[in-house]
Amino acid sequence: MRLRAEVEGRHGRNRARPSWCGLHSVAVAVLTTAALTAPACGANSPTRRPEQGTSAAAPTILATTGIWRDIVSSVACGGLADVDTIVPSGSDPHGYEPSLQDRARMESAALVVANGLELEKGLEDTLEAVSESGTPVFEFADGMHTIPFSFEGAQHGGEEGHDDEEDEGHGSGGDPHVWFDPHRVSEALPELARLLTRDVGLDADAIGACLASYLAELEAVDAEIAAKVEQLPAGSRKLVTSHEALGYFADRYGFEVVGTVIPTPASMAQTNPAQLEELAEIIEHEGIKAIFAETLHSVDDVEALADRVGDIEVVTLYTGSLGPSGSGAETYVGLLRTNADLIVDALG
Repeated sequence: MRLRAEVEGRHGRNRARPSWCGLHSVAVAVLTTAALTAPACGANSPTRRPEQGTSAAAPTILATTGIWRDIVSSVACGGLADVDTIVPSGSDPHGYEPSLQDRARMESAALVVANGLELEKGLEDTLEAVSESGTPVFEFADGMHTIPFSFEGAQHGGEEGHDDEEDEGHGSGGDPHVWFDPHRVSEALPELARLLTRDVGLDADAIGACLASYLAELEAVDAEIAAKVEQLPAGSRKLVTSHEALGYFADRYGFEVVGTVIPTPASMAQTNPAQLEELAEIIEHEGIKAIFAETLHSVDDVEALADRVGDIEVVTLYTGSLGPSGSGAETYVGLLRTNADLIVDALG
């Protein structure tokens, strides 16, 4: 089994990304174009634009997870839209199966926002069906430069000669945990803003102001995390996680993922004693100080691994869901900041 994964050099393989200043310029250009070209509403149009002089209720947008709900709400700020979730808080989007009520809610929404890259695998058929019925569906991963899973054997069955370039860019086959890199999230926000004006009918000027403010907030937390990570010696920037979730965090901030308790893309997969023993040997060899568990998943295997290694901390991170009130991870930006604090403190 291949438990060790190098993330160094990924930046050299990624395609060119727009700068932060460039993203602000793109946002202005996108919203200006949307305001000028938004089509009039017809009987078959999904656009929810109230007639002039009326006070229609705010349109409803559905996001698959609470993380994307918070991000969408920040771009449609000030109550411009009613943003709700499909996957309940605290549930794992990897395994969520939609109900008939979910399908009805999605079909009546002004816009449905998803992650993509098979994160919401149980929702894929429903997302396709509601899109075909006329509800706009936006997948964030389509607007980002993605990376392959760190553990290629888990993703590709250990096939020799697989070309990582096939997994990069805007397509399928990549790591779906894209929200762990705020810079990549920012890449997709101008397109979201364009859909909010064109398809949902929200005011372009108001969305433009919200977008500019949120891009600045993401830039600030990105710089804050980078500064915290600089406190760690390069040799301490090594991660062992419960499942393959922190690839984008590692890629953005210069960490190495040296192993996972469940070395597959599926968070519900099973491990075995031989895997844990091999990972324990890696942890001891590398001098790893902490194993990072996740709030959404059982810590039994992580605790068993920690007991085997001895003198190692188990730290629980917020990964696929926002945290409860008082956790510091109630918002997307708070989740990023809280996780970074936990990681740096544990490894420092």
